[in-house]
Amino acid sequence: MTEPTSPGRRDLGAYALVVAAWLATRAFAVVSVDMTPWNLNDLRVYASWLPWFHIGHFPSSDPMWQYPPGAAGIFVAADSLPLSFRWGFTFVMLALDAALMAALLVAHARRPDASWRGPLLWSAAGLVVGSILLARFDVAPTLFAVLAVLFAMAPVRSSRSLLSGAAAAIGMLVKVWPALMLLTLPRRALTRGVAAWAAVTLVVLGAASLWSTGSLSFLHNQEARGLQLESVGALPYVLTRFLEGEHLPTGLRYGSIQILLPGTETVGLAITGVGILVFAIVAWLRLAGRLEDVPAGDIGLALVLVSVATSRVYSPQFNTWLVGLAAAALLARSSRMLGPAVLVVVVSLITQVVYPWRMSQLIEGDGLSTWLQTARIAGLVAATVWALVAIRPRRSDPDTAAALSR
Repeated sequence: MTEPTSPGRRDLGAYALVVAAWLATRAFAVVSVDMTPWNLNDLRVYASWLPWFHIGHFPSSDPMWQYPPGAAGIFVAADSLPLSFRWGFTFVMLALDAALMAALLVAHARRPDASWRGPLLWSAAGLVVGSILLARFDVAPTLFAVLAVLFAMAPVRSSRSLLSGAAAAIGMLVKVWPALMLLTLPRRALTRGVAAWAAVTLVVLGAASLWSTGSLSFLHNQEARGLQLESVGALPYVLTRFLEGEHLPTGLRYGSIQILLPGTETVGLAITGVGILVFAIVAWLRLAGRLEDVPAGDIGLALVLVSVATSRVYSPQFNTWLVGLAAAALLARSSRMLGPAVLVVVVSLITQVVYPWRMSQLIEGDGLSTWLQTARIAGLVAATVWALVAIRPRRSDPDTAAALSR
């Protein structure tokens, strides 16, 4: 009698297929970086900062320096390899990307209710996000944000909440937004997570201050940014000028194309205020114990969607964040984020068409470019609203209610 195939072997084949898909799409991403040479422009900017880092300074006089001090570690690591900076940077991004893929697969193997949707989505990110996945360093904060969520999804233990908080801190020290992942922790684990986050943040910032000067200079450059052409807040200006048949005044400021019209600063502040308000509401719901039955990954994706939708900037590389957090959310079968995740994929694909292929046409008021941008922003806003509705508090089941009462 033939022995039936064990589930473990079937799973091994599935893991191999996911890894093969990751390898194939990353090979495409690596090759396509050179097929889209404008993606190398930012790598040249990163390389121009290296002399500053090597003498213990941050390039505070350069308005394009808008990152927390941890970002410098990525550029220095890429430069330390026995490769050109371009290929050293690609190698570092691939290594971080592979770590994210491995983290999702390990989490899948350890969760009895795991879904393949999450790992499959990230394995396809090389196609979904495109070459910019490896031409910017956004894989780094995404990795730590996903790790923070995965630790938050695990059974509540002091070590897990500490690791989640530490991962959120490291991600925040590369780009600010991963700090939001603290709110994915259950209420009873939040204090430990915040303590770990604060400890790591203080240690790293203290070390950066001792090692260098200007480690916090990025704050001023971030504040000074205007309303970027690609952002949600810019869409009314784009549509109005298109419908009126007029040219859209733009200019290159702080490394991005910004709209040069009266009122843009007010619009930028207004949408930022909306984002802060939503974060405050989610934080209140978390502290009130009303999000305990919502999967951590769902909260993480909802928060990063709000972050992007209410930002004055929506650069194409931000889709790396969205796809990474969508993959973490979809890891759980109980996730309510399939719809928002599908919209994220659609938005990411549209982004590859608009930026940078049709950027100049968009500025000039080209009809196709304008409607593609409208679809891109509409998809992002729809995904954000959908995600927020999906994480709204529901009536707790008896087990959850009993846990909250203890």
